[in-house]
Amino acid sequence: MTSAARRFVEALALSVACAALSVLPAQATGSAAGGAKPKTATAPKLPAQKLPDFTKVPTTFEGLFAERESRAVDVIGYLRCLEATVNALRAGALGGVERGWSLTCIKQKNEWRGIFGELTDTPPGMQVKVQFALRNPGPTPDSRSGMVVRDPVDTVLASGTARALLRGLAATAPGNGLGQFVPVTLAQKNFTEVWFVPSANSPERAVVGGDSLIQMSSDGMRELGHASSTPKMRVVSIPVGGSTYTLESSEVRIPLLTELMLARLAIDVLPEVRVRTREYDAILTRSTKKWTFVKR
Repeated sequence: MTSAARRFVEALALSVACAALSVLPAQATGSAAGGAKPKTATAPKLPAQKLPDFTKVPTTFEGLFAERESRAVDVIGYLRCLEATVNALRAGALGGVERGWSLTCIKQKNEWRGIFGELTDTPPGMQVKVQFALRNPGPTPDSRSGMVVRDPVDTVLASGTARALLRGLAATAPGNGLGQFVPVTLAQKNFTEVWFVPSANSPERAVVGGDSLIQMSSDGMRELGHASSTPKMRVVSIPVGGSTYTLESSEVRIPLLTELMLARLAIDVLPEVRVRTREYDAILTRSTKKWTFVKR
C-alpha cells in the first residue's frame, strides 16, 4: 500500500464522516435549501433539468480535457483539505468546535482552507469560527501541511458551498454496491457544483464511473439542474510497480472525472500515466507534470 494512495483513500473515507458532522444539527436559513434539518431525500425522479450554460464551453479536445481535468484536481484538493482539517480537529489543534457548526473546504487564491462556521439568516450567510489553511510545504513538493489562520476569507463563498453541501447530503448518492459515494462542493464563477465521487476500499481497488453532478446557485440556496445520467461504474486496480500505468477509459473522447482523479493518484507513485479513450491517448509524466495527447 503506497502512502500517496493511502492518503487519497483515507480522505475519501473521512469526507463521509466529516460531512455528517458538518450539518448536525442543521442551521436555520429561512429557505428550503438550507432551513430545517435536512431529511433523507431521493434524487429528483422527474427527467433531469438541463444544466444551465453559464460559462463558455471549450470547443477543442484540449480545452474540454483541461476543463474536466481541472475539476478532477480540485476534487482531490477538496478531499485532501477535508482530510487535513478533520485530522487537525481530532488532534485538538482547532480548539473547541461546536456540533452545530458547518464544515466546508474552499479554494481561495489557490490555497485550500477548511472552514468551520455557523450558517445565519443574514448576509454574508456564515459566521466563520475556525480556519485551517493548507499553506506550508509538506513532506513532498506537491503536498501541504496545515495551520490555523485568522486571515480574511470569502464568507459568501464559504456559505454558498456549505449550503450546497446540504443538497448533496440530502440526495441519494449514486452507486450499485461497488463503492460508497460522497458529495464534494466546488465553487465556479457563477454557480456551485456538487459532485458525487466514489471512495475506494483500498489502493489496489478503485471505483471509476458513477460520478454525477448537481448544479446549485452560487449562494447554495437553489438547485439549477442536475446530470441526466451517470457513467457506468467499474472496478480497476492501481499497480504498485512498473513505470507506466495505462487506464482504459470508457469514454469516446474525454475521460471521466473519476478516471482523471485516478490518473492523478497514480502519478504520485509512477513516472508515467496514460488514459486511453477511443479517440485519444492522454499522457501525463511526473517529470513535466503536463499532459500530451496523441490521436489514435
